[in-house]
Amino acid sequence: MSTSLPLWPFAILAVLLVLGYRQSRDRVVQPGTLAKVALGMLVLSLYGVTAAFGPHLVPVLAWATGFAASVFVAGPVFAPRGLAREGRAVRVPGSWLPLGLMVGIFAAKFVLGYATGVDAHVVHEAWFIAAASALFGLLSGAFAARATAVHRFVRTAPSL
Repeated sequence: MSTSLPLWPFAILAVLLVLGYRQSRDRVVQPGTLAKVALGMLVLSLYGVTAAFGPHLVPVLAWATGFAASVFVAGPVFAPRGLAREGRAVRVPGSWLPLGLMVGIFAAKFVLGYATGVDAHVVHEAWFIAAASALFGLLSGAFAARATAVHRFVRTAPSL
């Protein structure tokens, strides 16, 4: 089985691990950068869902439900804590959460790709389509929740 797996997904995983590790350290970021990352995750996630399952009601609605739940319901869970203003930028404490989210997206995409590649029957089941789409919405929504929390902090925190 391992001889039939391409190597490029593991290169992507290595890049994600490096990016996630970098986010485990304190860093200074521009709020707009986090918004761009969140927007990119939104676009890639929704594209991935529609590419895998088609632009049909069930996958798109499940994705949107997962995304909204992540941003509006679980937003405080995903929001970074201990933010500090540094001029127009924000010091964000290191967190392993972004790494977990990136690896979660990678794992979900890998499993979906494998299941599709072996033509697993479950990929065509409505419950699986809804669950996978909601999972992608939840994971990408977490990045939006983090960016929203930073923007909210910038609007309310006094400038130094």
